[in-house]
Amino acid sequence: MNRRTLLRRTAAAGVALPLAGCLRTGDDEAGLTVADSSYEEGESGNVVVVVTVSNPSGREASGTLYVNTEFDDEAYTRVREVTLGPNETTVVEVEYDVAYDDVTSANWNTDLVED
Repeated sequence: MNRRTLLRRTAAAGVALPLAGCLRTGDDEAGLTVADSSYEEGESGNVVVVVTVSNPSGREASGTLYVNTEFDDEAYTRVREVTLGPNETTVVEVEYDVAYDDVTSANWNTDLVED
């Protein structure tokens, strides 16, 4: 292969590759994501798990948020439905019938299943 052919192909690839991401239909864009989660004391004195859900895509997205917690070896699962418009973020607060001051061990994880 001569140098001119190599340069042409390299230049063509250099133009085509950056455009590849712009040619998507949007169907395979990342939808809902859990950006952050924490737990805190709610206004009533009970434990509240706070989950920040984001939709970085350019389309509306809906899904089911599962918050699985364990407070002092007692397991709980709470389910919330979430719908966000394009590029929106929301905070979901999940309150438990557990006094914040009584908790000595807290573990939780979240799972977000998009519809």
